[in-house]
Amino acid sequence: FIAVIVAVSVASAELQRFDHPSVKADVSLSFLVIGDWGRKGTYNQSQVSFQMGRVVDELNIDFVVSTGDNFYDDGLTGINDPAFQYSFSDIYTTKNLQKQWYNGNHDYRGMLKLN
Repeated sequence: FIAVIVAVSVASAELQRFDHPSVKADVSLSFLVIGDWGRKGTYNQSQVSFQMGRVVDELNIDFVVSTGDNFYDDGLTGINDPAFQYSFSDIYTTKNLQKQWYNGNHDYRGMLKLN
């Protein structure tokens, strides 16, 4: 008989809140979620970006949420980091993807608001 005890520690922290008002008549919000999107257009990143643009046209999204894991190991140093251009600005160029993006883990040591 083997007993395994796992101790869980819960930190008390408040998450940052982002308000994103709806501009639609029915006050609904539509958004696209993506994560671990690839690097410098590789790993099918460019093809996924193209398909995202098509979906955005159909759904009329309000913003994009990235779950993160896009800029390893320590995230971006800022919006002038070359990795930002090569793996984001040069890839997500479709006009309809020019929405508010909310990014996470491994992107900017927390949440980075990209616009």
